[in-house]
Amino acid sequence: MVAMRAVPKERSTLLETIEMKSSILRYALTAITLVASSAAQASFVGNTIRATACYPDLPPGCNTTSSVTAVVGPGAEFLDGMFLPFFGPSFDFADTTITITHAATAHSPGTFNGYDFFDLNSTLDDITGVSILSDNTGFFSGNPGRVFFDANNVYVNFESLSFSGFQAPQVVLGVSFGRSVPEPATLGLLGLGLAGLGLVRRKRLA
Repeated sequence: MVAMRAVPKERSTLLETIEMKSSILRYALTAITLVASSAAQASFVGNTIRATACYPDLPPGCNTTSSVTAVVGPGAEFLDGMFLPFFGPSFDFADTTITITHAATAHSPGTFNGYDFFDLNSTLDDITGVSILSDNTGFFSGNPGRVFFDANNVYVNFESLSFSGFQAPQVVLGVSFGRSVPEPATLGLLGLGLAGLGLVRRKRLA
């Protein structure tokens, strides 16, 4: 029979401390990895946008809808004729801009007769602003309320507008992005790990 030798108290305490530190480090690294992996992007390029044409109002008052999905890359993503029975505009997304080119057509009156662009996979940073960079029609620069947004959507309202007589009417929108806030659970996990590291350090200094 082999006799088991007791582990000295000092060594046992050291082993427990090392094990605790390893566990806390794993929590902290897991949280950091989650925060990094959930980081969004401040550019449309490579992300999936769903464009929905709505009339005569936004949902739930939208009786006529047509949706098209596209991954943003070179060239225009949404072309005139893709949204039947809607027609007229084409939309070209770039890093932080949306270029609208319009055919010589008119739009019926309504509360909303236009398009909703949605971050389909929630991979973009929150949208924090939309500005009119250029407008050779005067319709949008003269009435900025035709373009509005929330964290995941940009809305463009063409209601009652007529582009007849314009030569290559075009509007360019600039979109600003802001960092998304990490989920509370992720922040809590990171805080737990950092607090634990502080506790271990205090024990070592005691």
